[in-house]
Amino acid sequence: MRQIENSLRISYNKGVATRADAPIPSTETHRGPPLTPVRRQTLAKLWQEFWQTYAGTLRAQQQLQQYPRLRDVARTNFALIVAAAARHHDVTDRVLLQLLPYADSTVNRQRGAWIHVDPALTGDVRTWYERKGWTRASDWPSVAEAILTFVQRCSKEPDDLAAACADFARLPVAKGFQTGTLTPILNALRPDDFALITNKSRRVLNYLTGAAFAQVLTDYPAANAALLNLLTDITDLLAERANIDSRPGDLFDLFCDWLVAIKKYSFRNARYWRIALDEDTPPWDAWRDGGFVAIDGGKLGDLTSLSRSEFTVQRDQWLIEHPEAKKRTLDQVWRFAHQIKEGDRIVAVDRAAVLGSGVVAGAYYFVPGAEDGHCLPVEWDDTTRRPLAQDGQHQTLVQISRAQFDALLQMPPAGQSEVPLPIRRKQPTILKETVEPYVTAPLAEQSFTRSPVESPVIFAINPPYLLTEVALQTAIDEPTLRHWTSAIQRKGQAIIYGPPGTGKTFLADHLARHLVGGGDGFVELVQFHPSYAYEDFVQGIRPQTVYGQLAYVVTPGRFLEFCAQAQRRQGPCVLIIDEINRANLARVFGELMVLLEYRERSIPLAGGGAPFAIPANVRLIGTMNTADRSLALVDHALRRRFAFLPLYPNYDVLRRFHERAETNFPIERLISVLEALNRQIGDKQYAVGIAFFLRSTLAAEIEDIWRMEIEPYLEEYFFDNGERIEEFRWQQVEGELQA
Repeated sequence: MRQIENSLRISYNKGVATRADAPIPSTETHRGPPLTPVRRQTLAKLWQEFWQTYAGTLRAQQQLQQYPRLRDVARTNFALIVAAAARHHDVTDRVLLQLLPYADSTVNRQRGAWIHVDPALTGDVRTWYERKGWTRASDWPSVAEAILTFVQRCSKEPDDLAAACADFARLPVAKGFQTGTLTPILNALRPDDFALITNKSRRVLNYLTGAAFAQVLTDYPAANAALLNLLTDITDLLAERANIDSRPGDLFDLFCDWLVAIKKYSFRNARYWRIALDEDTPPWDAWRDGGFVAIDGGKLGDLTSLSRSEFTVQRDQWLIEHPEAKKRTLDQVWRFAHQIKEGDRIVAVDRAAVLGSGVVAGAYYFVPGAEDGHCLPVEWDDTTRRPLAQDGQHQTLVQISRAQFDALLQMPPAGQSEVPLPIRRKQPTILKETVEPYVTAPLAEQSFTRSPVESPVIFAINPPYLLTEVALQTAIDEPTLRHWTSAIQRKGQAIIYGPPGTGKTFLADHLARHLVGGGDGFVELVQFHPSYAYEDFVQGIRPQTVYGQLAYVVTPGRFLEFCAQAQRRQGPCVLIIDEINRANLARVFGELMVLLEYRERSIPLAGGGAPFAIPANVRLIGTMNTADRSLALVDHALRRRFAFLPLYPNYDVLRRFHERAETNFPIERLISVLEALNRQIGDKQYAVGIAFFLRSTLAAEIEDIWRMEIEPYLEEYFFDNGERIEEFRWQQVEGELQA
């Protein structure tokens, strides 16, 4: 086994620092012994309780549905990132957003982040790590390159996991990226080789096996082997998952979530602590969103490796140099660093209220240069603000009893949860314009966390619809379809253009079904027309009766409503805009002209309110009839923002349709007529398409179709040269079909 270099290193995981100057733990020696009879009996009882009381609940079933879904999204993300990197594109943003596990929030979904049931990140990783001093702004391309290299290496060579983890941990840019941050993507790509290990499952694994795995990345190989081995050992328990089609590892992760977060199982005699914020403490939202608590230790520095006697010498020297300092205050820092242990319960308060409670999720760590650099990671399980029942004057840190801890959380809520809501709706004001921010802008400084009692809405998964099936239905070859779908994904929007009757809307529908297939997205269709306006598509003032009085309210249009639905989903959502060129596009789109090109930006809309950004999972597919308006007349600014996909008469589609329908219609003779007709027209943008003739009852209807649809079109096209259509009147065409 390769060794880690002997120099002292401090590694971090979401605020967890651990010495890493020891050899890489051996998989065999650190996997933990097999379950003892006592532990097996304990696990069996807990599993039975889990199965009877929780596994069948709606919340549990929704979470089980999320595991395969998030893996599918991750595989797609990874494949696209690897392909882009191979073309020497800058993939820094995509790696940081789409290969790391994020909490389910409006902002994260809008930014296109990979939403995970076991998130390590709640907000912008750049902002968080730069504030902590772990990463400089100029380091992020190197960080992203290191992450992508690590994931590719583990995916290709899973047996090389220990060396890959050690090599990554040695990198100067590795701070903060540890087991909970980096390995969920490995589990998504190769779930049979890489276990999903989070703070919760790691605690359960340590408890059951007697191991002491930490969160550092170099512990993951041994922890991974131990968990995979444990899943094999408890096959008999997992076999009780009758009628649930889930992976054993997913069931175990759900079990761990229930055991730690819901049942709040005590793995040891946990101690209870109260920590107070004051005016000099970082704001509560930083603790809550960052998943930590912090305390000021003056200039004492990192206490990780100090003994009590060494700390006493350092403390006494500080008191001599700073007589105003208090010995009791400095002793609190020692207690914070060395007496609070993982699994202890902690409640945060200020002078007037209880702010939140949670469980200590790891070891003490120190952030050099930070004003409150002594930190402990915390998984908050209640962030409801409650009034304090007693005087709010108290010490910064004090150990309390279980009864005192419970009493602090018994008070009724003081108001709404401190967790921000992704959408805050305003009541309409009488006779005054109001704005409803349907989509929140992805601001770098903003991060949301989900209340632990709030379950995300789970949407049905669409059946997969492969390109091979699209090719079969549309008769367009698969390589062309692959190029087109790639263009839609790359640009975010595309227009299918061509003459009438070529199946543009038909193709758009099939491409949309392919894009949403396997995910929770949806497809909607809107048709533009000459009177369609910005107020219909984006937002506009609408008169409404509110409380019996007339009010003028800024109302979201069709596109904003679509985006509001899309931001609740994780998979692609497709809006088909039929006949897109029949409206005045510059007037209809307005500010969207900027947002379509710069998808990562947000700008205020004309009606005011919060800045708007198009959710990253929104795709637009327009259809354009070139007989109504030449492509050359389309605004060049708009053309730059869309990929344009040409679609002209495809006679193979016509052949295959009538072969499958067994109509016995003389289709080859009809194709010959159409080819001759389109040569006469001489402009492919005005060619007669095949959609008119995709009918199983064509033999009985062909005369009406030709007389009432084809001939009027030709008369309009050849209005100044009527004799050119005489050979294509029905009487002549009928003879050609019967020849």
